[in-house]
Amino acid sequence: MDRRSFSKMLAGLALAKKTNIGAAVLKEKITIIGGGIIGLSIGYQLSKAGAEITLIEKDFLGAHASGSSFSWINASYDKKPLSYNYLARLGITAYHQLQEELNLDIKWGGSLEWFKSEKSSEQLRDQVKLLQNYQDELSIRIINHDQASKLESFINFKNSQTIAYSIHEGAMNTLSTIKNFSEGIKNNGGKIVFPVEFKKLQYRGSSLDSIKTSDGEIKTDQVIFACGINTDDILNSKMMRTSTPGIILTTKPIKPLINKIIVGPGIHIHQQNDGRIIIGEQGGPGMLHDERLKNKPNTFPNHDYEKKHQDRILKIVKEIIPKLNGLEIEKTTIGWRPLPKDGKPILGPIKELPGVYLAVMHSGISLAAIIGNLVKEEILEARANRLLEDFRPSRFT
Repeated sequence: MDRRSFSKMLAGLALAKKTNIGAAVLKEKITIIGGGIIGLSIGYQLSKAGAEITLIEKDFLGAHASGSSFSWINASYDKKPLSYNYLARLGITAYHQLQEELNLDIKWGGSLEWFKSEKSSEQLRDQVKLLQNYQDELSIRIINHDQASKLESFINFKNSQTIAYSIHEGAMNTLSTIKNFSEGIKNNGGKIVFPVEFKKLQYRGSSLDSIKTSDGEIKTDQVIFACGINTDDILNSKMMRTSTPGIILTTKPIKPLINKIIVGPGIHIHQQNDGRIIIGEQGGPGMLHDERLKNKPNTFPNHDYEKKHQDRILKIVKEIIPKLNGLEIEKTTIGWRPLPKDGKPILGPIKELPGVYLAVMHSGISLAAIIGNLVKEEILEARANRLLEDFRPSRFT
């Protein structure tokens, strides 16, 4: 689909704050498997529209990728092709609406990204040129060291003259957002239960009748799987790559110092509205404990090992932001990211399983707000949305 056709289609898309279509009359019983930000966003929109929602989570809300995320809302460099980029941009718009509706803790200010090597800098320039074909050139552009320093005076950009500035991006307090979504679902009459583990689908003839869980049976008309890294295991599918880990440090609150998301060589940094600094290292924990890694741990095996990684990461941080001395770490987590095989969202019915809808993606934080809207419309109107035609599960079969 070319840019002109896509833009025309987008012009007719309205992100209504409230709708009473379909489920308000039908009172559909819908069960959502997964208590991360995708499942909660979908549950909130469906319950607001009048559907009878039950959301189950095997551990606790935000226990996995969502709760151990860098929490960056973006439409940047990995968001290709055009359809994926527009979906991410709609995600930003949808978050602005939800921020007002649910009082979400989101800090908008844009992002600044640069690399050490000239080769990587050249690739960054090429990526920005490509994205400028998708969107307004002023939304994302290359700026130099002096321009970036005026935006973030405490950052050491190391004389880089190739810094990508994306003006519309932001970062959220994800745990607060998860709480707001869950409270919204309950206020709308929905149920959230955990720890409860999904066991199997149960059909009556060709129609879905119920699901079996570790806590008994739940009658349901439809099931939405939003179970992240467990997708292939639960559905016996082959749509996902091996999940990879990333270390996230959360500091104790300090005075305001950083306005934007800082994406420096090997490190991601932003400061929340409450003063906490969030630091993400995308290289992973570097552990050799193969058996332990199979279980996808969210923490390190002992404090000494954790402290070594904290010190290593903070050393990089201090090179980029020299004023960040004496940071006190409040929490260290290892986030395991869901990774569809082609890097794109997987959204839609699974033809081989009547009554089953799948919603899984790597960029769950960026996309959750818009996905909640679009999945609600598809399920309650029983009508395919063209915005999602490139992301169907059928592409893997």
